[in-house]
Amino acid sequence: MVSMTYDQILSMIEKEKGLTKEDIESRIKDKLSQLSDLISKEGAAHIIANELGVKLYDASARKIQVKDLNPMLKGFEIVGKVLKLYEIREYNTGMRKGRVANMFIGDETGSCRITLWDENQIQEIADEKVKEGDIVKIMNGYVKENRGFMELQLGSQGSWEINPSGVTIEAKGLGQVDGVKKDIKDIKENDNVKLVGTVVQIFEPRFYDACPDCKKKLSYGEEGFECATHGKVESKAQPILNIFFDDGTDNVRVVCFGDNVNKVLDIEDATVLKENPDKFKEVQRNIGGKQLEIIGKVTNNTFFNRLEVVANAVKDANPQELAMELKEKKEA
Repeated sequence: MVSMTYDQILSMIEKEKGLTKEDIESRIKDKLSQLSDLISKEGAAHIIANELGVKLYDASARKIQVKDLNPMLKGFEIVGKVLKLYEIREYNTGMRKGRVANMFIGDETGSCRITLWDENQIQEIADEKVKEGDIVKIMNGYVKENRGFMELQLGSQGSWEINPSGVTIEAKGLGQVDGVKKDIKDIKENDNVKLVGTVVQIFEPRFYDACPDCKKKLSYGEEGFECATHGKVESKAQPILNIFFDDGTDNVRVVCFGDNVNKVLDIEDATVLKENPDKFKEVQRNIGGKQLEIIGKVTNNTFFNRLEVVANAVKDANPQELAMELKEKKEA
């Protein structure tokens, strides 16, 4: 289960009770001492929040920022600037059909993807009532973790207000959505980065059962595969691919999902490799040394104690630009 982080708990107590961070941490330290360090500092923070009457997971209409997004939150309000709008897509599962829209919003603390399922909001995007640069106030959304990112979902219970009166947002720019260009040697956990380099090792892809519409992992119930958003659906295999990526300063493992796997492998549909190891070996030989531009989030694999990148977008790199960058790095 995904739970609130220590810093998120501290932030909520600070906002609701007006206490300083030092005061809260002192209380947490005392609580840990009382309990002989038998619980974690996060657990002690939960106890302090409870003693102070701070409801961590059920704060009605509580205003939050992007950095506070967590799957346990309910009934919150968030305001952000529209940084990027994507084309509206249609879906048809056989049991259900409709449209879905995606966008990125940002505030002073970060940016996040929003997925909209309600036809009213989707139509407003289609009618261009919402544009990049507009400010939206969103109520009654819910949060899901998607490949290490917090994603805001807006369904039939959710609502929004476009360009609310008197509200301004100094949002992080598109560079923060698309990734800040960095050398691998300089990346840090939670960075959203753009890396340019070469595939030096590639592992055989794995597959999971996914929803054909939202591509989220499915659970298996009494009546077959079920999606938390779309109900009973037919499973569609989705690939997961691990590669090692080198930019001349260092190398890092990159994890790719879905369409990004197809782009790395330069193949129309990676699922053809599921039962065909010989075909994968052929693809593997062709991909070694491929030069790519990868945008993604840096995560910490605690099991192996190493940084990894979860790819958000993949495209072919410009070989001339890459050669020039490598030359500059060697001369630096």
